[in-house]
Amino acid sequence: MSYVTQETIDRVTNVLLRGSYQMKQAVLRETPINPPNGRTSMFAQNQITQDFSKLKITNVSDMICFIKFGVIDRDQIGAMTFITKYPHELTTVASRIGWIPCWFLPWTSGHIIKLKIKSFATDPVLNFGNGIDPVANPDLFFTAGINGCSVFAVGAADAPSMYHGGINPGSEIAMPLQVNEITETAWRRLLGRGATVKFVGSVGKHDYITELVDPNTTDDTNRYRYNNFKTTRLAADLEGRLTNAGQLTRIVVSPWGAVFGLRNPTTDNWSMTLVKNSTLVYRRIVITVKKRILRSDKIITEHRGEIRAAQGLGRTADGLADLTQNVGNLSEMDISRTINLGYSEFFPGGGVTSIRNININTIY
Repeated sequence: MSYVTQETIDRVTNVLLRGSYQMKQAVLRETPINPPNGRTSMFAQNQITQDFSKLKITNVSDMICFIKFGVIDRDQIGAMTFITKYPHELTTVASRIGWIPCWFLPWTSGHIIKLKIKSFATDPVLNFGNGIDPVANPDLFFTAGINGCSVFAVGAADAPSMYHGGINPGSEIAMPLQVNEITETAWRRLLGRGATVKFVGSVGKHDYITELVDPNTTDDTNRYRYNNFKTTRLAADLEGRLTNAGQLTRIVVSPWGAVFGLRNPTTDNWSMTLVKNSTLVYRRIVITVKKRILRSDKIITEHRGEIRAAQGLGRTADGLADLTQNVGNLSEMDISRTINLGYSEFFPGGGVTSIRNININTIY
């Protein structure tokens, strides 16, 4: 089974709760995590219905979440996700035991959502009022999962403003591209702040899901393709290597990304990082020889998948997928797993970039 293990979930949780900055950085760079969309109920309905409006989160109690990691049992199998609880849901220190505090920027289709992280120097403790226990200013940031979205970090490294814009691919909302404009440039235009002298770090779909053939192009359709599908060179290279190895079939490598941030306790400055992942779907080619007397041996070739629950896993009391509980009948399906391809820092300034050297033999 290719689900992430409880051991991995516990290890990542323990590091983020108790580990050093370097330990947190290492585990977040290498662990595929696909965050949830989050809630946007803090906005009025007339704000949500106006396409491509900018929505600013103003109340700190809507910016802070307490998160708990769990299994993804559909789509990005092998990755982790998490559930979120807000301060009004976990009002006491005791109720937050085992939960990781973080700044969390949600997403909703057709809009740009903003939050501004408070500086640790000026706000070492965050107060929520209404009888809710305060919390130490978190050193962790997540935004909702990205599957073509753009994410921006703007301003001072100790208190950046974070923005997330995107469109649900299944919606009827069309990206308002101008002449000679690509999606990434359009989101930058919609963000505004064109005259700002502050640093603007950004991540667009070119960086992690549908790479541009020419980074300087103004043609939004000029995306890199492999087997006729838009993808990235990293994902295409992995799919090509797996195909050429000859032991797998029905191979599909689908890239996706996630953004996290960490505050350095020495400088109190934030770094924002894009983690590049891919979900692999495939079957194994298994060749067996059946010995037969007085006749030539019979060669049997099978394309084998893996046995897992057709409807996924059950749910824990918190709503996370339960590794101990299958739902529906077990059946043979394509093997699915998630691979970390690397990461790149995009704020403040162009930081460290690392491409993982994947040994494809570990995939078999």
